[in-house]
Amino acid sequence: MFGFLRRFFGGRCSGHVKSEQARPGVQLLASVLVCFPEIEAVSYEPHQELLTMDFVVRAHPAPVEIETFAAFLAESIETYHVLEGSVVSEVDFSYEQHEALTILHLARRMDELSEAELSLVVHLLKDRFGEALLVDPHGAEVLDAEFRMIQHETLERMLMAVRELPLRDRLVGIRERDQVVVYNR
Repeated sequence: MFGFLRRFFGGRCSGHVKSEQARPGVQLLASVLVCFPEIEAVSYEPHQELLTMDFVVRAHPAPVEIETFAAFLAESIETYHVLEGSVVSEVDFSYEQHEALTILHLARRMDELSEAELSLVVHLLKDRFGEALLVDPHGAEVLDAEFRMIQHETLERMLMAVRELPLRDRLVGIRERDQVVVYNR
């Protein structure tokens, strides 16, 4: 099911990546989606150095509920950074509602983001929205423990690496059935 990722992260990259510089970004976005099946899509905007994650909730909560959760999420992220001894910039949270779905957009500065912060965000979303939060059934929980651990380590390494060498390409990662696909926009 995730054989292409094993090949990709195992050091034998396919010829699908057009530039050497794009490879870290592709690996980063793919790792985010593999590690966190709750994230439906992820994109990177190099000019603002923002990583935007999209979450889908199969419900139509009232705007005041979403705004209350957004404030709680921002406060939780700020508290996490204070405990880690770092500073956090503004947390950009928005949403859109369609019929019976709500799409939550969380944008974070790439140079502040960590695997632990992503884990915190996902935990808070799962706690707040429970079964209504869309989770890819082919996600991290079905992967073997060793591969899952390697993916989380890869994600943390990639987040550290882009602090040293920022990404230049606009990238989008999405879930497509049982695969993770990353496009260079």
